[in-house]
Amino acid sequence: MARSTAISFPTLSFTLLLAVNCACAWAAGELDTSFGDLGAGERSGMMSFPIISVDPLATPDVPPWSQVSPFKILALSDGRSLVLANAATPYDLPISTSSVITVVRIDANGELDASYGFGGRAVIFVGEDFDWRGSDAVLLTGDAVAIIGTIDNPDNSSDMAVWKITSNGELDNSFGNAGLRRLRRGGMPSDEGKALTLASVNLGAAEPFKVLVVTGNVRDGLSGNHSLGAMLVSPFNGGICGFSTACGNVVGGDVGLPTEWRMLRIVSDLCPNGADIDVADLTAFPAGTGTNIPIVLRGCGDTAVVKHTKIGNFGGSLAWGSNAAYSNNARSLISFGPSFKTVANAIAFAPVEGALGTESLVIAGYRANADGSQPVMLAARLDRTSAFTATYDLQIPGSPFVSSGAYADSVLVQPDGRVLLGGGYAYSTFTYGDAAILRMTPDLGADASFGGLSASLPGRNGYGHFGNGSDRDNRASSMAFTADGKLVFAGYMYDSDDGASRYGSVMRVTLQSDRIYYNGFD
Repeated sequence: MARSTAISFPTLSFTLLLAVNCACAWAAGELDTSFGDLGAGERSGMMSFPIISVDPLATPDVPPWSQVSPFKILALSDGRSLVLANAATPYDLPISTSSVITVVRIDANGELDASYGFGGRAVIFVGEDFDWRGSDAVLLTGDAVAIIGTIDNPDNSSDMAVWKITSNGELDNSFGNAGLRRLRRGGMPSDEGKALTLASVNLGAAEPFKVLVVTGNVRDGLSGNHSLGAMLVSPFNGGICGFSTACGNVVGGDVGLPTEWRMLRIVSDLCPNGADIDVADLTAFPAGTGTNIPIVLRGCGDTAVVKHTKIGNFGGSLAWGSNAAYSNNARSLISFGPSFKTVANAIAFAPVEGALGTESLVIAGYRANADGSQPVMLAARLDRTSAFTATYDLQIPGSPFVSSGAYADSVLVQPDGRVLLGGGYAYSTFTYGDAAILRMTPDLGADASFGGLSASLPGRNGYGHFGNGSDRDNRASSMAFTADGKLVFAGYMYDSDDGASRYGSVMRVTLQSDRIYYNGFD
């Protein structure tokens, strides 16, 4: 498999992907050469950015060090993108926490937008005595962003937290307490904010209203299994729903504040084997008089779990709880048996016509051996009572360079029903690997019109990255559709030979091989 050639710059590295092991003409999925920067007006389809994590004034004898791990990319309507990441510290801040949340804005041509935040970067600060990190984000009206994450306290407890960033990269002072809504419970909780979505919910009012569905791992105390916690938070001021049982089954309150709120908390019937759960992702979509909110759980060993919840009319009263329309105690269970590990990382609403009906969902992740070795990309399509699965590897037959192993971190559904998985695959070893994109037809078959990895592996493409003039591996941790019908994805890119230094990586690829679709898809 042919790799790439590179041109290196002092702070930003870019790659030009050349040939692939395929005798056919390149299908959709090639890098968009109107994005990135190779100098002299040439562009590569990719860019990278550092978050310097050593203060040059405080530590003059220590070389600059980049350690950044993007967890979300959000595409704006004008062609720009926001990339959210956790970065090691100190990052020119008087703190010693293990990470800070950063946001960068990338112009439509693939260059860092210096007008955003400070020099193109916004940094979230909590306090000297705390650690904090982000997990997920969603775009709000006016290009504002809501971010969910976790605040670790000096007493080893932890809280779920939601931040709101304005369109210019500043914390929104009208949201919560100076831009932060900290979901602080009593006692010594070990809560972790993991995923959120923006939903339209009807709680008996004349019209549905927009609300952030905030989810995470909830635990009373510092040990034991986590349960599932979910809350409704206003995207405007950070207020928490507390006026109705439809807001959740548990009454709680902020420590030190005279406010009470409700949380949907589900303790039992999560992992079939009783393992400790980890919330991975969620989505929301209308269902009759209510709103379905399926939540993906990791950590269940040989089973991937989607817990189905619904806000709506239950027996004449409004409530939020398990959705009885789904089987298995309102769970979808994906398993290949105890000899395999099955992990779900992402979910998307993907309605199709026919037997699966309009409530169909697609999840993405990986299936591996019981010890986690030799993973393969996993996709599953779910309805109320059943599921079917597909697994894909990216090992090129006969290639001495590509090892067995692939996984998916994110999933998107095109307007025409085709499904995209984003993640990575093994190049030489699974320690390092390249970004990978797989496109499937609605029935989860490989889409031969996409990709150029190998003639024997339709629908798949890999994307190598170069930093400092040599091969650097990377990931596709998050994907988004652009307004003109392309795909952008972000993850980290190794910028050192030992794989320790990480830059943020952003790439843009075409989804059609013959023409570009403006304003969405034809």
